[in-house]
Amino acid sequence: MMAGATTIIVPIIITLSTFTVGLLMDKTSNAAKKKMYFLSGLFINIGLLAFYKYINFFIATTFDGLNFLNNLGNREQSVDHSSIVLNLIVPLGISYITFQAIGYLIEIKRGNHQSEKNLGLFATYLMFFPKLLSGPIERAHNFIPQLHQKKEFNYEMIVEGLKRIARGLFLKLVVANRLAMYTDSVFNNYEQHTGVTLLIAAVFFTIQMYADFAGYTDMAIGSAQILGYRLMENFDNPFTANSVSKFWRRWHISLSSWVNDYIFNPIVISLRNWNKWAVVYAGMVTFLILGFWHGANWNYIIFGFLQGLVLAAEFLTRKIRKKIRNYIPSWINEFLGISFTFGYFTFSLIFFNAKSVYSAIYIVKHIVTGIPDSLKMLLNHQSIFENVGLERSDLILSVFLILGVWIIQQIQNKNDLLEVLKKKPTIVRWIAYYGLVLSILFLGVFESRQFIYFQF
Repeated sequence: MMAGATTIIVPIIITLSTFTVGLLMDKTSNAAKKKMYFLSGLFINIGLLAFYKYINFFIATTFDGLNFLNNLGNREQSVDHSSIVLNLIVPLGISYITFQAIGYLIEIKRGNHQSEKNLGLFATYLMFFPKLLSGPIERAHNFIPQLHQKKEFNYEMIVEGLKRIARGLFLKLVVANRLAMYTDSVFNNYEQHTGVTLLIAAVFFTIQMYADFAGYTDMAIGSAQILGYRLMENFDNPFTANSVSKFWRRWHISLSSWVNDYIFNPIVISLRNWNKWAVVYAGMVTFLILGFWHGANWNYIIFGFLQGLVLAAEFLTRKIRKKIRNYIPSWINEFLGISFTFGYFTFSLIFFNAKSVYSAIYIVKHIVTGIPDSLKMLLNHQSIFENVGLERSDLILSVFLILGVWIIQQIQNKNDLLEVLKKKPTIVRWIAYYGLVLSILFLGVFESRQFIYFQF
């Protein structure tokens, strides 16, 4: 009972402490006091996040390090830390609440925002239920002013919100959940599958991740619109990005912009004498933190490292790549850039999704070694899809769903899909809406599958 109470008590502590620190920072003109208040607010927020989300990881890593040193010293005795592991329940949405609280304090310290004087409104900002579990990570200057506005019945916003929720349900129930039936079965039994099967599962998981997270975002934004509030967008057609740096400006935008403003830029400014290496260093630190933010697991740290590594390579080679692009047709540049970005992100998500570093390396190894075998099968006119673990009809449906997601993205890249439908004749709009609802009802997978980002 007490352990479960932390899911409520901890967010309350974060809310009250951040609210109080914000007021204290605003009331004093003494720079030293303001800094002391600010640091105390950071300590409370980061301390609670680190304790509840990462304490067991720190304990395990410490003892694993001690056991490694014992092995180097030819000592046979190893230290068992299993009895020290704490049985903690991570408070709901602590990662998102904490980042919003820290951003709020930083903006007050910078003088860009005044503290909120109404505790109820401030608590609503931090724990507004549509965005509580998986974001977007809202900025105070965007959301708090909306809380002060008088809300009236708005038919257009309600209809717009319902349409947005419907699109989110399609992405989650029809695309993400259906693909999860395949990806879960493969990744949970990866040693029993071929390289081709693992490659298909990896590609499907990338689409699943997007549909799952974008679907939640659509539902969060739609729910907020029904209540009269507008949340920031979290995706901007990421799979059409022709570089990894552009990809991260379009994927999980609220998190990417948060770490850019509050981690990356401050590091670059503080190390400006390092010239270009300040950017490389800041990028690596930022993405290691971003990876670790996702969870207390080495897989997530490696995921962050891989992103930082390729971004550093893109930054350091930008001039030579620009020269090379001058000799290659633009459509080839675009195709190669998009293909590499999607492929690299798919590769990195293997570490993100795998249960351990060992299993991720195993999957990557067997995908690479399975490519020659697949080419031999094609040369011998054999189907490479015979043993992929999917029925032909399910495979065709999955491919069509992926193409559907791509088409939706292409339309949104020019104009929002819902805005496009507004300009169509009434009969076209209703056919589209009914088709969307029917596809959810007849193609949706309604098994209990939580959103992937709920765990973060």
